[in-house]
Amino acid sequence: MLTLAFNIQPVKASGTIYIRADGSIDPPTANITTVDNVTYTFTGDISDSILIERDNIAVDGAGYTVTGSGNGNGITLTGTSNVTVRNMTTKNFLWGIVLDSSSNNTLSGNNVTKGDYGILLYGSSDNVLSGNNVTANNWNGIVLASSNNNVLSGNNVTNNGIGILLSSSSNNTLSGNVMGGNGYNFGVEGAALSDYLQSVDTSNLVDGKPVYYFMNQSDMVVNADAYPQVGYLGFVNCANVTVQGLNPTSNYQGLLLAFTNNSKITSNNIVNNGYGIDLYSSSDNVLSGNNVTANNWAGILLYSSSNNNVFYHNNFINNTQHVYVVTPGFANSWDDGYPSGGNCWSDYDGIDLCSGPQQKETGSDGIGDTPYVIDEDNQDNYPLMKPYPWGPHDVGITSVTTSKTIVGQGYTASINVMIFNYGNFTETFNVTVYANTTSIASQNVTLTSGNSTTLTFTWNTSGFARAYVTSINATPVEGETDLSDNTLVYGIIKVSCIGDLNGDYVTDGQDYQLVKNAIPSMPELPKWNPNADLNEDGIVDGQDFQTVKKNIGQSAP
Repeated sequence: MLTLAFNIQPVKASGTIYIRADGSIDPPTANITTVDNVTYTFTGDISDSILIERDNIAVDGAGYTVTGSGNGNGITLTGTSNVTVRNMTTKNFLWGIVLDSSSNNTLSGNNVTKGDYGILLYGSSDNVLSGNNVTANNWNGIVLASSNNNVLSGNNVTNNGIGILLSSSSNNTLSGNVMGGNGYNFGVEGAALSDYLQSVDTSNLVDGKPVYYFMNQSDMVVNADAYPQVGYLGFVNCANVTVQGLNPTSNYQGLLLAFTNNSKITSNNIVNNGYGIDLYSSSDNVLSGNNVTANNWAGILLYSSSNNNVFYHNNFINNTQHVYVVTPGFANSWDDGYPSGGNCWSDYDGIDLCSGPQQKETGSDGIGDTPYVIDEDNQDNYPLMKPYPWGPHDVGITSVTTSKTIVGQGYTASINVMIFNYGNFTETFNVTVYANTTSIASQNVTLTSGNSTTLTFTWNTSGFARAYVTSINATPVEGETDLSDNTLVYGIIKVSCIGDLNGDYVTDGQDYQLVKNAIPSMPELPKWNPNADLNEDGIVDGQDFQTVKKNIGQSAP
């Protein structure tokens, strides 16, 4: 989206005022005056775009406003130098102020507001932006695209889509800029190391907290004790860095690692950014125990990174995309082997019926039975079934299966419940099965740490009729805090007339044909229909056929 915007040349609205290269104002009736062709001063509000073609001048808005109709640019400098634009408000334009291929210009004391974008420097270098208020623009506040050696100081950039973004630009200096209330406050992106080489000091604030932008550092620890307030955090060309216990939020990148290697990123809460963690040309890093949650574009962005980074015990929850691999062909590790496991993925739809390194042994282990596939070069071989870390006291229901989904009234259905002890201690607790709100049966179970068991409940459907929601509850053990998997709603089991196999509450020729088609069969055979095993003896045979035949014409109570 952003790249497309940068590649579009600035456009002028249909009504345009020009300050021509010869010094003239076109049209001469515009609310701009000059006596020396050097200083141009507004004499009233303006409702047109302004295109500046003359070098070595100052344009003073004198507090007046330039208002657009929702498109075009407010103020445009194209190929100009040594121009000062000051003391004006631009609003309701596509871009408020645009510097295109222009250098050594100054924008100061301007209000740029209520447009789609605020200020754009495109292919423009050695300019100064100081003391501007860039607020309430739908998308970007200030964007530097392919623009180098600029100075941004003392600007107030608030309540925009993105506050300040430096894209494919280098050697810019940022100080004293205040960002806050933007959807995403600050970010840097590029294609080469030089694009990330910026001078950004801690006088820049994001939501009142300092920006930390480290370059060419090694052997440093950035944690909550040493850095209790962090507005933005980026590392460029660094090595052996530890980042621990921080809460990066509301930025273009929650955490930027560019050309940064052999570092550890652990136990951070990275929430509500554009990209949660951006790894650009960074290798041999370990990312573990992080909560990467609700990031709008991707939880992890891998761009020319992917070799030998290790990700495990991270929780990827409700990101628009958990991992976005921009440049395929780089292989990273997404688990810590067995039994330590990999990461928790909120969109993982696998089951946990098995255990062991090959996930072929009987019993659940808190690890999904199938890998979580990211792309052809990257997959989590041991995805975790619930967020990490698991509590010291923590039991959960991992799976439920039923012998049938339709059962004749008075007959029985089996319900198999698998329970896993995620915690560190042997636990004793009750497991209860419900049909709607009615308790069917309950069992007491003692389960050692790191082990599972399967409980079988038999539901005698006498006295029940029609459809029931089946749910299972494991009583919380003392000290348990994660109760999200203590209750599992399985689904609908219908109690119907005897011989109803398709759940329409009547026994008729359709059911006769269904049982006939399933004879003979057992669970491992393709023809197996569990609903046709009326007497639950593990085989569909003549006895079941006769039962259906005898009850044709019956309907459910």
